[in-house]
Amino acid sequence: MRILVIYATVEGQTREIAEHIERYLKDNQHEAVMVDTTHPPDSLSIDEIDGIICAGPVHIGAFPAPLRRYVERHKRELMARPGVFVSVSLTAAGDDAGEWEELNEITAHFSEETGWWPVSVHHAAGALKYTEYDFFRKWMLKRIADKKDAPTDTTHDYEFTDWGALDLFVDGFVKDIPDVAGKI
Repeated sequence: MRILVIYATVEGQTREIAEHIERYLKDNQHEAVMVDTTHPPDSLSIDEIDGIICAGPVHIGAFPAPLRRYVERHKRELMARPGVFVSVSLTAAGDDAGEWEELNEITAHFSEETGWWPVSVHHAAGALKYTEYDFFRKWMLKRIADKKDAPTDTTHDYEFTDWGALDLFVDGFVKDIPDVAGKI
């Protein structure tokens, strides 16, 4: 299978997730074509693409503008292939029902905005990268983390992504592509 992996990143965790997906696909005898929507290629033919994995982080209640613009601009081509969405956020590390509902609404709003509707969504937990934050961002995220009983030692970074769950999601998608492709 040849899979198009489209992503945008803000702090780098979504790039790590997209690169992990790329390695995982290659390790399982598939091909991955990567597109960073912050610096997209001038042209891209998806004629030889079997499926699409789109990944983006939630920041301040929305996905990055470059990702939204790219998906909206190419929605017709993207909708012609089975596609899934990997939503990356710290909310996915928790179990607050209200926050999960909001996360699902943000993801649904992305589809409404762009006109691209994935066949499935995986919510991947992100990371707290305290050592990379400026003073204000570090202070703000430490306060939020403290309220959620999350790590607050700002001398360390914390990754919450469940790589095994992500691999299972990608496996399921790749296995389902032949069945889903004929129904789009």
